[in-house]
Amino acid sequence: MSARRRVIAGLVGALGMLSAPSRVFGAAPIGRRTLLDPKEPLAVSIAYVHDAKKVDVKQFPTYKRIQTCETCALIELGTAWQRGCSLVPGRLVMSTGWCKAWVARGR
Repeated sequence: MSARRRVIAGLVGALGMLSAPSRVFGAAPIGRRTLLDPKEPLAVSIAYVHDAKKVDVKQFPTYKRIQTCETCALIELGTAWQRGCSLVPGRLVMSTGWCKAWVARGR
C-alpha cells in the first residue's frame, strides 16, 4: 500500500470514529436532529415550552425567570439557539425554552 493510500485510509477511519458516539449512545447525528415540538407526548410529559416566558407559574410555582434551557445542566454547551438536551436524545430544544426537569448548571 502506498503512503498516499495509507493516509487516505487513516483519514477515512478517523472520520468514522467521529460518528461513532452517535451510534454508541443512540443519539442522531447533529445534522439529522429535529426540534422538539411542545405538543409531542414526550414534550407534554416534561411540560416543555419553547419560550420560558410562557410557563404557567400557577401550575409550576417553583419556576424562576432565570430557569431556561440555556441555564440548565442538561443542555449541550454552546451558543446556538437550538441545542441538544440529554433528556431528549436525538432532538433539539430551544435555548429559550423550559421544562420541569430543569437542573441548575454547576458554576
